[in-house]
Amino acid sequence: MSVMDPVEIPKATIKEAAERAGVSIASVSRALNNKPGISEKTRKRILDICAELNYVPNTSARELTGGHSNTIAISMGPHDFVASRYLGMLWPALSAEIRKRGQNLLPVEQDTDISKVSGAILIGVEDNDPRAEYLKEMEIPFVSIGCGDNIFWVAPDDFNGARLATEHLLERGCRQVAFVTPTVYGGGYQFRYQGYMSAMASKGLPVRELRTTSEPLGEIAAYRYFLNMEKPLLEAFDGFVCECDETAIGLIAALKDRGYQVPGDFSVVGYDGLPGVSKDLTTIIQDPHDIAEKVSELLEAAMAGELPRGAMIPVTLKQGKSS
Repeated sequence: MSVMDPVEIPKATIKEAAERAGVSIASVSRALNNKPGISEKTRKRILDICAELNYVPNTSARELTGGHSNTIAISMGPHDFVASRYLGMLWPALSAEIRKRGQNLLPVEQDTDISKVSGAILIGVEDNDPRAEYLKEMEIPFVSIGCGDNIFWVAPDDFNGARLATEHLLERGCRQVAFVTPTVYGGGYQFRYQGYMSAMASKGLPVRELRTTSEPLGEIAAYRYFLNMEKPLLEAFDGFVCECDETAIGLIAALKDRGYQVPGDFSVVGYDGLPGVSKDLTTIIQDPHDIAEKVSELLEAAMAGELPRGAMIPVTLKQGKSS
């Protein structure tokens, strides 16, 4: 297959998760929904495997028919596949926190009628996001994972995370560092780019942004972009701060296929700490449990009619083999 051929993206299934864990499908369902019938050791193993596979339960919108006062909808927005990987990392912790409240977490598509739910969690919120406007109009309490105006939100500290990633490369002697992004939307992109610019400006170094696009998939787009970049332009850089792990993986694959060493010729830092994807990658780690706890706390505040507020979750750098 040519790297220019279209790519069909396979999605993990509950059957794959069960086979990998060596348990029944029912056991996976019990673990994901925090139900009794399995040991805590088995539950943890299943949840770890689901996170590694980025598996998110594919629940039918039919479950929203009728009254569902115990259901919390989670919406990934228009960029659903990109968000689904992120949700795959967050799902076990989010599901556990919501279950502690006696409620269930239900993934929904963007156009699903969620008027019957008691609350919602939004991922990938953008300026003037219609989902947020709809929820406000319907008076449904919600929390955004990602910053927003006049709403409840929880977000990783993306500005300082990207600054930390950039400073890490500068400390290792890199001076020609570029920011590589598949997207130009959302607060995550905005704050990560600003953090990178801040670190570069503090050393009087030039700021350069490279946009790979995200079609058909982030890592493939990054691979094609750097595989085809002219050699003089490529070798003008010595380090790359990537907006996400997928972009970093595609970039590294292209560099290695062109005969470069990583690290050595170039150093690369990713972002998010996606299970499975970021195993050997130097990356910025988000703690899913901290995010989930704060989402649950603010969702309760939203339901109580409190004034909207946000919470910033600290991030850390994980040293891997790419820098």
